[in-house]
Amino acid sequence: MIWLENTPNYAGVYLSGDQNDLASLNEAINLVVGEEGEYPGYEHVRLRILGLCDELYKAAMGDREVILVPIFQERGNMSVLPVDSTRNNVYFQVRVTWPDLLFLGFVLNDFIELSAKHRQHFWDSTPARIRQFQSVIGECLENTVGEHKFRLLKGSLTPNYIGYYENYVTQYIDYLNIEFLKMDKDKRLAHVSIAAKRVANRDSKYVKIKGRIEMLAMQEGVSLSTIEYPGSYPEEFEW
Repeated sequence: MIWLENTPNYAGVYLSGDQNDLASLNEAINLVVGEEGEYPGYEHVRLRILGLCDELYKAAMGDREVILVPIFQERGNMSVLPVDSTRNNVYFQVRVTWPDLLFLGFVLNDFIELSAKHRQHFWDSTPARIRQFQSVIGECLENTVGEHKFRLLKGSLTPNYIGYYENYVTQYIDYLNIEFLKMDKDKRLAHVSIAAKRVANRDSKYVKIKGRIEMLAMQEGVSLSTIEYPGSYPEEFEW
């Protein structure tokens, strides 16, 4: 089963699971986001999500962090149990920033509905696997921000409408990432709920960044998806 844990300095989360867990999530996400050009207005969003899928694939292949937990030892309980065994359960993990994780959780609602016409039958496991992953994100979010703040966010977890993220300017997520990573540990923790609201609702800052990206795209005669956010990620930061 996939599980999420905050990184030490709240830059994001560790997304962890065994090889089958990561492969199953990767497969489900790839199925719902479809093929290139399949969902007009979602190609830029799709490419950002596939970036996470690439990380999941690399992690399952052992190219990211690996956790070894002795068999018979409960995950999350690192105390040594009286079991004489040198065999280990192997778990793999990737790091995901909070803004990217929240964006993924929200936008998957659109893709579940967009892909519905391709389901083989009503009991198709693909949307169920996605919903399970979203529930893990929700649980981690609640544990991080606390019961009171999460209660205020609950309404945002239900989509405003399907299609909300069509033609979404994902450079805004880069902006949120950059601002979030510049913060210290305590400020990041306090801003997780704010990041969730900003991803769920197109505020004035989103509108301003969207206008800037559109202007740059028009000046250069290219599509919006080819324009990078003008800001720079911190060269060094503590996860």
